[in-house]
Amino acid sequence: MSGFFIQGRFGSVGNFEVVVPSGSAPGLVHYWRNNDNPSLTWSEPTRFGAALGAIDGGVTLIESNFDSPGNLEVVTSVGGQLYHFWRDSGPSFTWNGPFFIADGVSGVPGLIQSRFGTRGNFEVVVPASGGGLVHYWRNNDDPSLPWSGPTSFGGSLGSVDSVSLIQSNFGNPGNLEVVASARGQAYHFWRDSGPSFNWNGPFLLSGIFGSPSLIQSRFGSQGNFELVVSTPSGGLVHYWRNNDDPSLPWSAPTPIGGLIRFGFTSLIQSNFGNFGNLEVIAGTFDPNVGAELAHVWRDSGPSVSSWSFPFIAEIWV
Repeated sequence: MSGFFIQGRFGSVGNFEVVVPSGSAPGLVHYWRNNDNPSLTWSEPTRFGAALGAIDGGVTLIESNFDSPGNLEVVTSVGGQLYHFWRDSGPSFTWNGPFFIADGVSGVPGLIQSRFGTRGNFEVVVPASGGGLVHYWRNNDDPSLPWSGPTSFGGSLGSVDSVSLIQSNFGNPGNLEVVASARGQAYHFWRDSGPSFNWNGPFLLSGIFGSPSLIQSRFGSQGNFELVVSTPSGGLVHYWRNNDDPSLPWSAPTPIGGLIRFGFTSLIQSNFGNFGNLEVIAGTFDPNVGAELAHVWRDSGPSVSSWSFPFIAEIWV
């Protein structure tokens, strides 16, 4: 997954980790939820990256396999440039960066650590400032950790707002799969696992709008695609693709009740519940009212159509 929300390997259950642009100061802010605490308390904010100023793009967060249990890794776009931060696994838990990756980008990027290479390469897909998308990758088997790219694709879309990136279990070691938001619609691309490494698409996802967040879940034999997107009214809806059906059909939308003001989202499948609950952090940044994050979740069954009422994780101005 490639959003700003993950369940990491810190703690016995695995803490929730969130990194978003700061609503009240330059740079970025990190929150974490202690999932070993029965009250499931969220931390106070840790701010970093103030040298970048106000973040006008987006943020993507992973936990890598560098160090133990794993460094937090962030890629963000600001002022047309792409930067990397990382936070050590302890004991200091210090954020390091920014480290410049590339320029000529805009919007919300997607970052994963893939199954390409022995260690697992970093893969980034981000909107290009001139239209379409670009793909960069970092060779984590090379001690100098060089970035390669860009590989451009999707130019027919024109200006792209945001990207969600995963590595699926289609192909070997797994195709890269992207859902991108452009012109008020969502589009799917995929890149084969080799030897040609061609990007395929765009494929319009009919009736699906706005800023996307894509995962491959543990529902179904192959593992369904789960997608949460924003709507023109500012709410959120959930779609899923049946990957056990050869025609790969997408479901009808399920509105996520109560979220009528939120324009961006990040989706995971946690280890709460059997198979794992779907968990969403949604947010909005409004210069007139500040910034707000909310948390909603959907149980693993039998009432899998039931999304919880939103819990406000944090508000700041």
